[in-house]
Amino acid sequence: MINILSSITSTQNGMLGDVASVPKCIDKSCQRVIWRKRASVPITEDQVRGIFLRYDTNKDGLLSKEELKNAFASLGSRMPGVRAWLALQHADVNGDGFINEAEFDKLVKYTLKRGYKIN
Repeated sequence: MINILSSITSTQNGMLGDVASVPKCIDKSCQRVIWRKRASVPITEDQVRGIFLRYDTNKDGLLSKEELKNAFASLGSRMPGVRAWLALQHADVNGDGFINEAEFDKLVKYTLKRGYKIN
């Protein structure tokens, strides 16, 4: 029975990636999992530009609210719809509901100020 549990535990640990197993003090055959936190690195301006360009799905050179929502979701925003709306409020100078090339730099700077990070 112990051999079966140890093989299952070692298989699970192999699939989890960034985990370390530490034996408990009481029973050396039991293992507990300790998650290691990965280092987060602030996202760069070029990376933000690339993400927004990638989410211009219809390639019209304009970012709609839905495209912004998808881009912010990929950045890890907790509420991408709200963030997209706020980005439009901040960067959409002409009020047409889209971010064009002239407004793109303002959108990128707004996004960088939010402090998104890459894990």
